[in-house]
Amino acid sequence: MKQTGDDRDGTLSPAQVMRSLLAHYASSMAIGLAVGGFVPLIAVTLEARQVDPVMIGINSAMTSLGVLVVAPNATVFVRRFGASPAMVGGLLLTALSALAMAFIDNLWAWMVLRFLMGAGVSIHWVVSETWMNAIVSERRRGLVMSIYITSIASGFALGPLILTLIGTQGPAPFVTIAAVTALTALPLALIRKLAPPLALETKGSVIRLAREAPTIFAAVLTVGLIDAAFFTFLPIYGIRLGMPSETAITLLTAVFAGNVALQIPLGWIADRVNRRGMLLVLGTICIACPGLVAWLLWADSLAAYPILFIWGGCSFGLYTVGVTMLGERYRGGELVAANAAFVMTFELANLFGPPLSGWAIEAWVPTGLMLYMASICAGFVLLSLIRGWMRARGAVG
Repeated sequence: MKQTGDDRDGTLSPAQVMRSLLAHYASSMAIGLAVGGFVPLIAVTLEARQVDPVMIGINSAMTSLGVLVVAPNATVFVRRFGASPAMVGGLLLTALSALAMAFIDNLWAWMVLRFLMGAGVSIHWVVSETWMNAIVSERRRGLVMSIYITSIASGFALGPLILTLIGTQGPAPFVTIAAVTALTALPLALIRKLAPPLALETKGSVIRLAREAPTIFAAVLTVGLIDAAFFTFLPIYGIRLGMPSETAITLLTAVFAGNVALQIPLGWIADRVNRRGMLLVLGTICIACPGLVAWLLWADSLAAYPILFIWGGCSFGLYTVGVTMLGERYRGGELVAANAAFVMTFELANLFGPPLSGWAIEAWVPTGLMLYMASICAGFVLLSLIRGWMRARGAVG
């Protein structure tokens, strides 16, 4: 189904739309902060306990498993409790699961808690993106979503920064991040009466997205696999090069600072150039960056940080441009379904990414992580080139 024109529900005033968006941006930043802080915190904690890297990867993947299991059933929570209460409940479940990890010292219990954290994140993720799409006009969709992505990226950057300030030992980092996440449930509760009718009945299909839009599918798959490797193993990579744990976490800070600073500029550029070509450029940059970072860190050079900044911005830029291309290709209910499939693809990549990157860093210590990420991007660029060649020959639409 193709639609044109203004998709906004029309029942909200501009001020009410802004209030709604600000609440979503704040809560999305909190979700980013929780993920950006807890993933490296848990990885560093388990590494200090000499847990096998593959098990660390499996533990990290439990969050994605929680998203994949619960996201298709988000409608149940919305129908039972309403959109705003469902999102508030998702945030509180995320915060409480994280808080419990501060006082439970058991790897298998952490597996369960990571799953519950992912369940909470998924409810917020699905409902929030659908809500925002329902209240904004088509002409503002790109700007709104780029700010939303920047909000999440800001949380990603703040998470590791908080760890550098309060450390990675004891319950303090767990309690701090859980408290911030819980506090952002309040703005969502205050906009309960502003919730639009949500078309959550439409289901997304990863297979359909891969068949209809393979380049977009490959872009989000790539960024999901890289994202998982960044979060889980970049600090461990630094530790294995001899860095203290707090210093190793600053590698993530540089990556996520690039996410924060570059998404809106990349979105602005994407509205003015060929987006498929832009994906190709971003993918090529992401092939070159791992080798540069490995060389510079081995030489103990601070020049690695600007490269990490660019790498972080360009890698997550694949997500930003991919979402923009979804809005270009799909409309109305089809956009909702495509976006759901986009999210599911990202989480599938996050599910398999940590074990794969854990295997890589263990197989080729420590450079396997960089070889893994460069290879993933090389595969995406190769697919994009093949698709471009086929399009030029008229073999595909």
